[in-house]
Amino acid sequence: TILRGLELLKARFPTAPDSSSHHLFISAFMLASKVICDDMFSNKLWSIVAQGMFQLWEINQMERDMCQYLEWELNVEHGPDNVK
Repeated sequence: TILRGLELLKARFPTAPDSSSHHLFISAFMLASKVICDDMFSNKLWSIVAQGMFQLWEINQMERDMCQYLEWELNVEHGPDNVK
C-alpha cells in the first residue's frame, strides 16, 4: 500500500524534489497504517515514531497534503463523540 501510494505520487509529480522523501515516506506509511489497522497511532504518536524529525503540526499537514495528492475525498461527521 505504501509503495503503491509513492508510485502514484511519482507518476503524478515526476519532478518532485527528493529532499521531501522523509515527508513522503512518513505520510504514506501513516496513511497506509490508518487504512489497514483498526488500532492505529494518533498523529502525536507518529511524531514520536518519526523520532522527533517533525512537529505535530507538520505531521498533520503532511497527512492532509498526502490525501490531497492522492485525490482522496475525506468526510468527517460531527457528532457527540467528535470535536467540532
